[in-house]
Amino acid sequence: MQVSFPYPVCVQTSSMDLDGLRFSPFTNIDNESFGKPALNGFWRVDMSLIGLSQQAQLALSAFHTQMKAANARCVIPVISQWRPNDDSGRMLTHNYPAPEWTFDHVGFAAEPFDGFTLRSAASHRDSYIDVNKPTLSQLWPGHYITLGNRLHQVVNVSAIGESDTAIRVSVMPNIRGNHNAGEIVVVDQLALEVTCVESDPITNEGARMNPVGFSFVEAF
Repeated sequence: MQVSFPYPVCVQTSSMDLDGLRFSPFTNIDNESFGKPALNGFWRVDMSLIGLSQQAQLALSAFHTQMKAANARCVIPVISQWRPNDDSGRMLTHNYPAPEWTFDHVGFAAEPFDGFTLRSAASHRDSYIDVNKPTLSQLWPGHYITLGNRLHQVVNVSAIGESDTAIRVSVMPNIRGNHNAGEIVVVDQLALEVTCVESDPITNEGARMNPVGFSFVEAF
């Protein structure tokens, strides 16, 4: 079941951790321990949501109930403090929030910035991608990107042939699925498809604007 992220609920806090990149240590006959690598890393996200109005609190309560279903999935927004520049050299703004006057808006209010695109096709489990970018913009280690509702963090960047507009970007975790050349590499409207592991109970009486904590894990 696909669940929509509730509107106009606010994200109070959000933290992410990449897990699952190591198996249990292997001990050889000389009693030496070795870490066994895995290619199936996944994101864990802890998020605190809060409703500041009646509509928001109702939406949050409904979302809380829907995510209890065994097969419930949701594409959640990923909060990032730092974003790349746009094509004019100014930092991209925060995720283009939805207008105040909409009733049941789902998603972002505008299209994602299209300045970053795949220079060549990306294949499943690739550890890097080749990207075309604006001259006045750059991806740096620590930035986040989204490809097909899958979140990746940039860990290394190098120019291709000393070009001002072509870069090779190493990411973690490895690429999910296959992506065609020319596809937009999303750098501002970051998102991740998740399932809910656990959540705080909803307080219906006696507390206004009570934050609700959720623990999400990346869905596959």
